Amino acid sequence: LLPVDFLAIWFGSRYYNAFRLTKICRLPSVLNYLGRIERLLTESKIGLDQSLRRVINLNFLMIVVCHWVGCAWYIVADIGTEVLSYDESWRDADEQDESLSISHTDLGGFSGYLRSVYWAIVGMSTVGYGDIVPTNALETTFSTFIILFGGLVLPAVVGGLAAYMGSMNIATKFHKRKVAKI
Repeated sequence: LLPVDFLAIWFGSRYYNAFRLTKICRLPSVLNYLGRIERLLTESKIGLDQSLRRVINLNFLMIVVCHWVGCAWYIVADIGTEVLSYDESWRDADEQDESLSISHTDLGGFSGYLRSVYWAIVGMSTVGYGDIVPTNALETTFSTFIILFGGLVLPAVVGGLAAYMGSMNIATKFHKRKVAKI
């Protein structure tokens, strides 16, 4: 396999972000890493019950998914303007908003990443403040799928947290009943 940097030099640096998408192939190793962390916690005899592990896994998964969606949202702007020749992207509109005074190149481009992850969190939670909006058909299509995906996945995370809290209350009530009998 060739390093992404060499491919970007060969095809041009404007496709660098697209070549970095090949790192998605590492998904099985991320899941393997999560399994190793669970085994480590189990072997170290840290008292984590199954529902707490499930909540930790779901939150870890949501962080990773927010990162991936944020990175994809950032790349969608590049694809729209550079490949599909749209006049404007969400980044252009975001930078032109006078009330925000944002430059996506600040902090070495990290502010653009932060805005992308912010959009992913707001979009997937279906809050949708409207400060970052799609400006072309590609971005609109992408954001539609992400909002739909978020509307289906986020309730699973909230449900997992609610189930954990419910199991904590049951254990506490059971303990109080035992103490009351004594």
